[in-house]
Amino acid sequence: MRPMQIAVVIELADGDAEETDAQTRALQEELLLLDAADTVHLPVGATAPPGSRGGTVTTLGALLVTGVFSRAALGALVSLVGEWRQRAQARRVELTEGEDSLIVEGVSAKDQKALVEAWLRRRSGENEPQE
Repeated sequence: MRPMQIAVVIELADGDAEETDAQTRALQEELLLLDAADTVHLPVGATAPPGSRGGTVTTLGALLVTGVFSRAALGALVSLVGEWRQRAQARRVELTEGEDSLIVEGVSAKDQKALVEAWLRRRSGENEPQE
């Protein structure tokens, strides 16, 4: 187990800003239920333009999850996000830790499982299987 900071970025089919914000916050609530997640928050972007109401801007459709994740806990996070993606009918979800990303969009269940397993192996420090 090691501390991780995982960026989760969602893209909805309709691309509507209000719906994206609502769905992002719904996913945030679900991710907060994971025992391994210490924090799940909307990342703060740049300072808002002069004359606007807010002092900072959040990145639309993005969450930052921090915690100490075992392979099983990381698998639970990926599973939760995948299930949420299906319920929300999100077009695309990207999970990034460091320089390594897992992008889930429009692939078969078999291909998605292979992509997820490879990403989990890399994130947990396991060697790729020898062929």
